[in-house]
Amino acid sequence: MQENGDIRPGREFPTSLADMAQAARAEYWASLALRHCHGLGARSCAKLLQFFGSAHKAFEARERWNEVKLTKRQATEIAGDSWRAEAKREWDSAKNLNDGILLWSDPLYPQRLREIPDAPVLLYYRGDVSLLRSPAFAVVGSRQATAKGREVAAYMARCLASCGIAMVSGMAQGIDKVVHEAALSRTGGSIGVLGTGIDKIYPGENARLFKSMAAKGLLLSEFPPGAPPLAAHFPVRNRIISGLALGVLVVEAASRSGSLVTARLALEQNREVYAVPGQALDTHCLGCQDLVRQGARPVFSAEDVLRDLADQLRPFGISEADLPEESGFESAPAEVEETKVARRTAQPPPAPKKVRNVCAPAIALSSTDNRQRLLECLRARGPMHTDALSLALGVQVAELSTLLVALEMTGEIKRLPGAQYRTLP
Repeated sequence: MQENGDIRPGREFPTSLADMAQAARAEYWASLALRHCHGLGARSCAKLLQFFGSAHKAFEARERWNEVKLTKRQATEIAGDSWRAEAKREWDSAKNLNDGILLWSDPLYPQRLREIPDAPVLLYYRGDVSLLRSPAFAVVGSRQATAKGREVAAYMARCLASCGIAMVSGMAQGIDKVVHEAALSRTGGSIGVLGTGIDKIYPGENARLFKSMAAKGLLLSEFPPGAPPLAAHFPVRNRIISGLALGVLVVEAASRSGSLVTARLALEQNREVYAVPGQALDTHCLGCQDLVRQGARPVFSAEDVLRDLADQLRPFGISEADLPEESGFESAPAEVEETKVARRTAQPPPAPKKVRNVCAPAIALSSTDNRQRLLECLRARGPMHTDALSLALGVQVAELSTLLVALEMTGEIKRLPGAQYRTLP
């Protein structure tokens, strides 16, 4: 197996193909061989890389592929020539790129991404690759986001990125776009994962954002240079968005949404999943409300995320104390392009207890005949499961879920692991 000379594995893997030393070129060529070998999917490739440590070693040890439960047929396929034409085509398309190539064996390849069962063999990148050293958090949502949804997403991205967390999203219109714009100039920065080749701008309306991300953030793609925006690419790239992140927050998602695919992948990857519940009966938020019913953590402020991920953020020196002086969604200024629009902070309505700033009229939602009955039940019996509460109160689970979310928003109850709830003092 040769391409442009002898193959000797090495330890350093520079940026573009043109700058690569011989050993790095060998590793890149071996990576292309695995990726284009018929019968090898992303999971099989990841198994080989995890077991052998590099694409080159995996290629050379194809007689031992049975040790990772791959078939003799797969090993025979890589020994043949069926993959060479496609691999050579991708090699040639990368020759004239100034963009970097991040190989599995590169120390900069993110460890969290490396651990997912279908990790990409390689990534093309444009921008500041050092952002991959930072803890990352993903925010995704609707392409047809409402003004409120965009404001919430911008607030979350701005606050978390100000603490030093890299914000990850998918470079689409709507929620993705405002996440990238809000985080780009902050300490943590912004990482965009593409569903196209690294050299393709999609959608066209994001041309300015694409340029800004390349200059001040980081763009990533596992697809070959020149790859078009095929519909099948976007669910595939979603596993990278969640794979890079400590957790995924969904802001505004309809019942059937690509953002819910990202949330499902995050759960499979053992990532934390969060959702902004939004207004009751709002069709833009039905997907988020379904996530909460299924166990996703409802989020009402950036503080919620920092508190929940405290153990994972502590090694990076990040805590709630790093939050900027922004009190919540209602008072978070919206950002249009790079201009900040000042808004008057709305005062929350009076409540029997101290209430945090929230993204929906939680007090109105919780002002039902069942509110007091629910609180008295929890005070009398202690922590209770949603189903047990439904039976005790004679309230349908769907109605009860809305009430529970509202009371958690007003700080009167707390959700515990296993869909249980207790009152707060």
